[in-house]
Amino acid sequence: MKRTITIIIIVFTNIVAAQKVDYHLYSPTASSWDIVEFGLYDTTGHKFLLRETIDEKGRVKELEFLKNGELINDVLCYLANRVTFEYSENKIIETLYYNDQPLLADCENYYKTIYYLDNEDYIFKTESFAKYDFNKLENDEIEERKKWIPERIITRDSIGKNLQIEYYYHSFAKLNGVYPVNRSYEFIEDNYYGDEPEIFSILKGIGKLKN
Repeated sequence: MKRTITIIIIVFTNIVAAQKVDYHLYSPTASSWDIVEFGLYDTTGHKFLLRETIDEKGRVKELEFLKNGELINDVLCYLANRVTFEYSENKIIETLYYNDQPLLADCENYYKTIYYLDNEDYIFKTESFAKYDFNKLENDEIEERKKWIPERIITRDSIGKNLQIEYYYHSFAKLNGVYPVNRSYEFIEDNYYGDEPEIFSILKGIGKLKN
């Protein structure tokens, strides 16, 4: 029994040790988060920092948008201040939070999306889920909102559809450098907020997809 416990502790310690944390400088804008600089060597004196936790395979595991060392609280209702990513074979699960609570659909947003990847890391389908605070809504309001934001929606790759992992935009690690998109994806620069360093990072990540 002692041997089993020791092995579990060693394995857990190795996993934690293999994780990496990077800090990036960001700026809150009127509608989003804007990355100013990836990979800060010195975080001293910076008010707005994005803490990125990267797993042992070089994939982003968590994004935390900080203000003075704590999760930023004064945010727009559709913006997450914390995002987690889970990985399984050919799937990436992205979950948006406001602190420790899933982001509610108050602003017509989805709190969780499953991205289905083919064998070359292209997205061929997404499955998104919305969460409502039923305590604050009347039944007719709930049904009306569900018309605009269904509790579950599936989107497949097709011409004219641009599928991408929403908060990978703010990550430097992404999928070990890869930025998954669908095969019919068309890069349109005007669709992205800001320019450097996000766009350069995205184009570099798309370039790593297998052709």
